[in-house]
Amino acid sequence: MDENINLENINLAEWYAPTKAAAIISKNSNKVIKPDYVRKLAEYGKIKKVKISDRASLYWKADVDAYRVEERGVKSARAKQSAKERKGA
Repeated sequence: MDENINLENINLAEWYAPTKAAAIISKNSNKVIKPDYVRKLAEYGKIKKVKISDRASLYWKADVDAYRVEERGVKSARAKQSAKERKGA
């Protein structure tokens, strides 16, 4: 979710650099997360970003702090269980 933000008005205390965002998500999720993954999350609209140059972006602190990476298959298993319950109900 790229926003058109005037770069002069950005409060840097509200944004993370990619490596810091990856470190925060890693800590919160108890697994190693790389900056490339943070970029993908932003591309998918999971976290807000602002592009500060052709090659650099910042990531919204509130979104990064709230995001958790689940173990593989957890979301899928939860979706299957929910579908099964709806079908049986």
